Amino acid sequence: GLLRCAIKPRLKTMKILKNKNLGIISGLSFGILFLTALVAYLRLVEITTPLIIHFDAYRGIDFLGDRFDVLKILTVAWMMFLINSILAEFIFDRQRFLSLVLVYVNLATSVLTSIAIAVIISVN
Repeated sequence: GLLRCAIKPRLKTMKILKNKNLGIISGLSFGILFLTALVAYLRLVEITTPLIIHFDAYRGIDFLGDRFDVLKILTVAWMMFLINSILAEFIFDRQRFLSLVLVYVNLATSVLTSIAIAVIISVN
C-alpha cells in the first residue's frame, strides 16, 4: 500500500493549464500548429518537385526547396512553442504577466507559421 503509493509516479498538471486564460490560449496555439502540420502533410505528401518557398514580386522566385524545408519550418515553430510553454510554466508563480506574454507569443507564432505554410501551399 504505502510503498506502492510512494513508487507510483504522480502526474502533475501544468500550472498554466489550470489558469483559464493561459490554458485556452495554449490550447488554441497547439490546435493551430497541429492543424497546420496536418494540412501541410496532406497537401505536400504527394509533391516530389521542388517547392517555391520564397518569392519576391520584383525578382521572382528567391528560394526553392522541398517538403523537408516545410517540415523544418514546422519543427522550429513546435520547438518555439515547447520552449515558451516550459518557460511560462517555470515563471508562472513569480511573473504571471510574463507567463501571459510567452503564451501569447506562442499564439502569434502559431498564427504566423500557419500563414507562411498556407502561402507555400497556395503558391505550389
